[in-house]
Amino acid sequence: MQDLEIAKKRLNEKGLALSIVKNGKIIFEAASNGISGFLEAIEKFGDELEGASVTDRVTGKAIALLCVYAKVKKVYAIILSKAAKSVFEEYAVYYEWKNLVENILNADRTGICPFEKLAKEISDPKSAYRRLETLQKSLGHGRGKQMSGKREQFISEEDRELKRIREIKLQEFMERKLEMSTQPAHITDSNFNEIVNKHPLALIDFWAEWCAPCRALAPTIEELASEYSGKAFIGKLDVDENPETAELFQVLSIPTLIIMKGGKEVDRIVGCVQKGHIQAALKKHMGQ
Repeated sequence: MQDLEIAKKRLNEKGLALSIVKNGKIIFEAASNGISGFLEAIEKFGDELEGASVTDRVTGKAIALLCVYAKVKKVYAIILSKAAKSVFEEYAVYYEWKNLVENILNADRTGICPFEKLAKEISDPKSAYRRLETLQKSLGHGRGKQMSGKREQFISEEDRELKRIREIKLQEFMERKLEMSTQPAHITDSNFNEIVNKHPLALIDFWAEWCAPCRALAPTIEELASEYSGKAFIGKLDVDENPETAELFQVLSIPTLIIMKGGKEVDRIVGCVQKGHIQAALKKHMGQ
C-alpha cells in the first residue's frame, strides 16, 4: 500500500486530524485540529519528513507552506483552501482533496483563522515556518493529542471528559430503556434543502461514524427526535458521505448541530454538549 493510502486509512479509521507516513511507516500523528501538530512534527523529525506523505483534515495556506518547507512528497486534505491549492501547484507538490473552500475559518467561525491571515502575506516556506511558529507561541497554543510511530497515545483532559460523558449518557439510555417512537431522519446532500425548507424548525446533526464524540451524542439526538416529534424536525447528516452540505455550512469540527428556521441557519452548537443545552436552543427558536 502506498504511503498516502496508508495515511488516508489512518485518518479515517482512527479519527485523526493529521497523519504522516514515509516508506510504509507511520512517522507522526495528531488527533487535534490546528497547526500545532504539523509544527511539532517538523520540530521532532526535521529532514526525516522529506519525501513523506501527509493527510490532514483541514489544510490552508499555512500548512501548505509548512509541507513545502518540510519537503513532503504527497498531500491529501479533506478540506483544502484555494490558497493552499495554489501553493502546492507552485511548488509541484502532489495533492488531492475532498472539499475545496475559499478560506479556512477560526474555531468559532467569526473570521479567518489567524494562521491563515499571517500566511496570506508570506510566500517563502522557510519564513513561513519561523513566523507561524512564533505566532503559535504568542497565542499560547498547546500541543494537541499526538501519536508517534510507536503508537504512544496521549489522552487529553477533553478526551477523558468526552469519554466520561459518553459513558454516562449510554448508562442513562440503557437504564431508562427508552423505546423511541421516532428516530432521527437520514439527511443527504440531495434532500437537505427540501427538508429544511419543508419544516419550520429543524435541527441537523452533522456527524461521522469514526467520530467518538458524535457517537457519544447519538443517544441524546435519538431522545430529542422522540420528544420533539411534531414540534421540530430532527435529522442526521454524515459529513463523509455528504461533503457538499458540510462544506456549504463550513462544518470544520464534529459533532456540529445546526438549527434551521425557515430554511436558514439561526443557531449552531459545536461539540458533545448536555441535552439541556440543545433543548434550550430549540425552545428559544420555537418561541420566536
